[in-house]
Amino acid sequence: MDTYDLAISINPTTPIINDVMEVGQVVAGTIAVANTGLVNAGVYLTADWGPSTGTTDRESTLLANALAVSVFISGATPTQSYIGNLIGLIDQPVIASLITGNSEVVAISVAIPDDRSGPTLLGKAVNTDFVFVAVSVA
Repeated sequence: MDTYDLAISINPTTPIINDVMEVGQVVAGTIAVANTGLVNAGVYLTADWGPSTGTTDRESTLLANALAVSVFISGATPTQSYIGNLIGLIDQPVIASLITGNSEVVAISVAIPDDRSGPTLLGKAVNTDFVFVAVSVA
């Protein structure tokens, strides 16, 4: 049985989005994902979110359902990998094949659409970690 070294790294490892948002506003950040292993990798993305201080679990669920998220892979021609709400960003394939030694820039934008505003979400916040998982590909 053969053994392969599968590894990715991300940069930065610090928050890419840390904003108080208004309705209609879009905030964005980028994360470079590098294949530091010895085998080509497919990369999946999940938003692991939860309530911030002063926000209940129910309120954070409402907010995660309201936040519109888009994920693009930067390049000469940016490729859309995901568009939907934060609550649905679970195990989404974002990079089909990342060759050993190469990297891709993942651009993530978040917005509160005009039609999703209301007093229920005023002053509420979620903490989110963007979790990247690699799988080996041929």
